[in-house]
Amino acid sequence: MTDGESDASVGTAADAESDGHSSFPPCPHCDSRVVTVTTRGPMTHVAGPCGCRLTPHEARQL
Repeated sequence: MTDGESDASVGTAADAESDGHSSFPPCPHCDSRVVTVTTRGPMTHVAGPCGCRLTPHEARQL
């Protein structure tokens, strides 16, 4: 790519969100977008940034 050229196929997460499409799945508890899943043990999973606790099955689905 040279100066002055733009790639129309490149978008940001904010662009996807404004179009109603997001690459981040919804939290199964609060419907906010899950960006991270933190695992602190075999049965302890937390969605981020919302902080909702997830079951092992829910964590696998995300």
